[in-house]
Amino acid sequence: MVSMIVFLVVLSALIVVHELGHFIAAKFCGVRVERFSIGFGPVLFSRRFGETEFCLALLPLGGYVKMAGEAPEESKGFEWEFTAKKAGQKLGIVLAGPFMNAVLAFVLFVGIYITGQPMISSKIGSVMDGMPGQSAGLAPGDRILRVNGVDVKYWEDLLIEIRKSRGSVRLDVDRQGVARVFTIEPKEQEGKDLTGKKVRVPVIGIVPSNETEYVRVGPLQALWLGLIRVWTLTAMILVSLWLMIVGALPFKESLSGPIGIFFMTQEAARMGLAHLLSFMGSLSVSLFVLNLLPIPVLDGGHIFFLAIEKIKGSPLRDAVKEKMTRGGLILLILLMAFVIVQDVNRFAIVQNIRNMFK
Repeated sequence: MVSMIVFLVVLSALIVVHELGHFIAAKFCGVRVERFSIGFGPVLFSRRFGETEFCLALLPLGGYVKMAGEAPEESKGFEWEFTAKKAGQKLGIVLAGPFMNAVLAFVLFVGIYITGQPMISSKIGSVMDGMPGQSAGLAPGDRILRVNGVDVKYWEDLLIEIRKSRGSVRLDVDRQGVARVFTIEPKEQEGKDLTGKKVRVPVIGIVPSNETEYVRVGPLQALWLGLIRVWTLTAMILVSLWLMIVGALPFKESLSGPIGIFFMTQEAARMGLAHLLSFMGSLSVSLFVLNLLPIPVLDGGHIFFLAIEKIKGSPLRDAVKEKMTRGGLILLILLMAFVIVQDVNRFAIVQNIRNMFK
């Protein structure tokens, strides 16, 4: 129950921030907002403030801002309608939603860097059976101090040095206050890099402990690191999308739906608030990028329509827009159904339900 509440809070926060971007931009441009809804379907709760009805709907997997005269057939020629605004103002209103998701991610990452980013220490939690680490004599509780003479304090640094190694690896270890040195020949395992190319990765078969240190930086450095984090995640998502389009990355291994996000949120919450906020920031960047895809129904689809109208010099016919929007909606529904089925299989949902009744 707690996990579901956390999931809904995280998802609702991302939706509210996104729709708030559209709302603020619309008001700034003089467009009347008729409804601000969190969720779709039957309305559970609503309250009107001024000209806007604020709603909470049954299905929390999204939201929307309904603006006056948003569709051409609804327009009555008033200056406060969306269709009455210039192309630049319309573009600003549409972009404001995804932009706010990027801003939220930036704020979350900066806050984490300032208050303390959780870093897993170089202490070994367990050693895998039959792997080089076990054969060399490594044991749980060992703290790795250096890899090939390079000082390491965190697990991430340790992995980087091991993967950079060619041939045997020298580990300087602290075992309960006693200095030990191990020379290990890593075992290579096959994997894929971000481009989908097969690579050989050296591993020694050790697993980190749950020992975590919170690393803090100054405000200016945190601002820079937060910006870099958003930029890096954006680039990674775009590259991954392209690789899925060209077939270098399989869809079923690269996408997650609501079920997958629920389990990932649950795991992040179990690890602590900093991990949960970091996951929330990453998810917000994903929404920022995905909403800009030129698919009708998404914000990117509206931008696509605006671009066509700007080039064409006149609005698209309503029938054309309707067909494209319907096609985009069908595509999203099929994609959502696909990722839900993959999540059900990945997390063994059916098997777990059966086990509950045995």
